[in-house]
Amino acid sequence: MPSSLPESAELRLAFGNTAEDYERGRPGWPDAVAEVGGLPPESEVLDLGAGTGKLTRVLARRFARVTAVEPDASMRAVCSRFAGDVREGSAETIPLTDGSVDGVFCADCFHWFDWPVAIAEIERVLRPGGVLVMCFHASGGDTDPPYPEAAKDAFDRYRRPDVRAGGQIYESGAWKGPFADSAFGPLREELLEHEERLDRDGMVSLLLSQSIIATLPEEERLGLAGELRTLVPDVTFTLPVRDEIHWTRLA
Repeated sequence: MPSSLPESAELRLAFGNTAEDYERGRPGWPDAVAEVGGLPPESEVLDLGAGTGKLTRVLARRFARVTAVEPDASMRAVCSRFAGDVREGSAETIPLTDGSVDGVFCADCFHWFDWPVAIAEIERVLRPGGVLVMCFHASGGDTDPPYPEAAKDAFDRYRRPDVRAGGQIYESGAWKGPFADSAFGPLREELLEHEERLDRDGMVSLLLSQSIIATLPEEERLGLAGELRTLVPDVTFTLPVRDEIHWTRLA
């Protein structure tokens, strides 16, 4: 079973085009994420598809050793500012030995993987009884103050109507199917809620870092950025975030 639509390979590697925007605008993760699955502090864990290291930093505050693996060089460069062990690799080819970690965490990225291949690789690197935690950001409601409709309209004018965004892939639930044939137990879910505060540049970066925008030619991305900076007011926005955490353990 493929991970999603054929364009998923292009989309999942497009974030490097907007790595600094991703770091500036994407929400972080609360410390409680590192507690999901109940791993003790002495555990060794992997942040798979680490991006700019937003979850890596959280894991490093709790666990004895954290390895970050990310396929895109630009994203790894940003991640390296915050983490010591950052490696090139992917979910389909994890650069770790068999049975080398107690937990694997994936933040806003599992929906981009080739699921059957990735699940087999995760099984390989986990120790017996190891935990897999998959984290996804979802909207917790409207921003305060409300995001300008004109800015939303500008975003919609630039996006490609025939490209399915990552959120749609996640919401389809298709990524759960391959777990039925895996060595993992049932998927469990936990919900966390928190707020992010972003200034105008942060809100603009949040939109520019979306996969369907990151794949656009640079000229178009710069055009959208210019429009958004004239449409978004210079205020601090409060962004409610709902974190949907799915986790399972090797049976």
